[in-house]
Amino acid sequence: MYVVPPLLLILTALSWSPWLIIAAAVGTYWLLDRIRVNAFGVPPLTGIRSEQPEVIRLRKAHVPFAFLRNLGAHNDVYDIEVTRHEVIVDDLPDAADGYRIAFLTDTHVAPFMRRDFYREIVKQVQRFDPHLVLLGGDFVSWKRHIPLIAEVLLADLRAKDGVFAVLGNHDYWAGAEEVIAAMSASGVRFLINESVKFPVPVVGIDEMYRGEPDIERAFAGVDSSGPCIALTHHPDIIDLLDGRRIDLLLCGHTHGGQIRFPFFGAVVVPSRHEAQYAAGFHRLGNVLMYVSRGIGAIPPLRILCRPEVATFILRRGHRSHDRETLPGLADR
Repeated sequence: MYVVPPLLLILTALSWSPWLIIAAAVGTYWLLDRIRVNAFGVPPLTGIRSEQPEVIRLRKAHVPFAFLRNLGAHNDVYDIEVTRHEVIVDDLPDAADGYRIAFLTDTHVAPFMRRDFYREIVKQVQRFDPHLVLLGGDFVSWKRHIPLIAEVLLADLRAKDGVFAVLGNHDYWAGAEEVIAAMSASGVRFLINESVKFPVPVVGIDEMYRGEPDIERAFAGVDSSGPCIALTHHPDIIDLLDGRRIDLLLCGHTHGGQIRFPFFGAVVVPSRHEAQYAAGFHRLGNVLMYVSRGIGAIPPLRILCRPEVATFILRRGHRSHDRETLPGLADR
């Protein structure tokens, strides 16, 4: 029987030791950082104020003890959270002061989801009475579900200035042309690397990895020094913006991690930045990005990560004075 010389074993162990130490150090840092962020939060961003979200529960909790549900012993898939945010823009035109935007993304419409779930989503959007509805893509997961989009999501979805959308990676996989045709027939306009003029310009950027994002084309004709709203599917688009000013960039894709753990938060997030941009507000240079947790879930399981209807009101003011101008609202 062949016996490995002891010296060779020692040398092999020594050669692997630095990598094991590095891996252990990185893992420990990640765990401690996730605990810190989830326990203490992050410093509040100026120019953003959020009300306490409203939760609409469409089914009774199957675990009777609240402390167990708070530890993740509950499927949040039918617990809709309506988030309400105000975004302060210093040079916002007077005509845009109070402008209301509702944002839905990652609906993943499917027949196994309850119809009253979609009805409640639309009801909450209409209750907000938006000037504009923006849709962030991933409307379906499979091609056979495309006809359901208009039936369960778009029939009663209205806004004063219209409903606008971009595509997500799942829409490309299911059939981009078919998705666009089905939704356009219901009055939705797609912004694929183009903009539309409102009191504040709204720019649509194509999906980061399955589409063909063209930043220059998307922002053509948009004043680079003025206020701007942008819509795209994937938060990784932030890497392509190169200092461009965007007062509110709306994204989805991540589902907020979909399954979150107590104290650690999202562990698996489909982004090159991992959990850094899993959900919520992030200010990066001249860009204020908001990543929504989205509506759908494939599979239909959400742990400590409710589906989200995100609503925004644009306000003219001074970001550095936002706490005084609208007291009583908490930063997120």
